[in-house]
Amino acid sequence: MSDLPVETSPEAEVATLRKANAELTQKASTRKIRIKELESNTAALIAKATEAEARIRQLTIDGPVNDLCESISVAPQALRSALESQYKIEMQNGVLTLLNPSDGKPVLQDGKPVPFTTEAIKSLLLASKDAEKQKLFRAIIVVNKASGSGGTVSKPATAPAPQPSIRFGLR
Repeated sequence: MSDLPVETSPEAEVATLRKANAELTQKASTRKIRIKELESNTAALIAKATEAEARIRQLTIDGPVNDLCESISVAPQALRSALESQYKIEMQNGVLTLLNPSDGKPVLQDGKPVPFTTEAIKSLLLASKDAEKQKLFRAIIVVNKASGSGGTVSKPATAPAPQPSIRFGLR
């Protein structure tokens, strides 16, 4: 074989280049369509993930927090707002936990993490060192559920009313 280049006609070379250009253009348009499909699928998946995260938050955090606020307060929304302004509430190891927003560590009372129970939250909020917040918490937190209706009522003893004697017929 010779090392001489094979001469081709300019028309054949142009036709080959046009064919290669058409193939590349087709591949590029196919890839662009595929990219648009993937982008729309990604957007749909992100929307579903966001919705799922919101639902999980509703079930694991918002629901229990609302239940707690309703059980210990006469103004549950005000209590929730005050609680969320002071603390961050998150699920850690399957347990609701109050966290300090500044460092992300659990809130401590008497050297122990505060459990997310009604009594612990009541005592934490009512022991606030801020006088304004303490005044607010004392106004909206129900300390006990006693209504005062547990007493006995005595009725004055009265003699039963005399029964009228009804007589029908002859006697």
